[in-house]
Amino acid sequence: MCRCHATAATILLAVFTVVSGCTANADTEPPGGSGPTESATDGREATDDAPTEDRPPEVPPLHPAIDGLDEAIVRITTTEGDRVEVAAKVAASDADRRRGLMEVTDLPEGTGMLFVFDEERTSGFWMWNTLVELDIAFATAEGEIVAVETMVPCTSSRADCPVTAPEEPYVTALEAPGGSLAGAGVTAGARLTWSEPVPAG
Repeated sequence: MCRCHATAATILLAVFTVVSGCTANADTEPPGGSGPTESATDGREATDDAPTEDRPPEVPPLHPAIDGLDEAIVRITTTEGDRVEVAAKVAASDADRRRGLMEVTDLPEGTGMLFVFDEERTSGFWMWNTLVELDIAFATAEGEIVAVETMVPCTSSRADCPVTAPEEPYVTALEAPGGSLAGAGVTAGARLTWSEPVPAG
């Protein structure tokens, strides 16, 4: 749902993934999706409380346009100490971030999309051409989640679709099925890391 949009104009579940969270720069028109490039902060760095065992992500086919993207396990530690894991497609180029989860008709529990940007940003995500409800968590370069929101599909024209953005700057964003992050107790203050992305399949 290339919901990523520019300002003017992206439990314990076994594994989750980001609405086609498209994010666009605040000074550009909504591209219909947005994605990150290199991470300003390497969220892949391990933390003291991160699980030591790694396993391949298990993201089922979602849409031909994104099925070939690299995958990673996103790990969240809630403020209560609970663990949430999401198997996510990694949107690591501008084109992939712009597309996000657009046109995905089914996002299984435990899957999602991770958007990684090369610098802090405050622009938001929109749900234009995104067909499934999504939860989105925004995180800083240090891995602290600053906001968690739920986004619903937008059937209006692009110009009329609302934008969801946190009040604080972020470097990464995770989209997962609507209600899954909030339902797992993921709130501001939780910590987010991810495994080294690996090729799909």
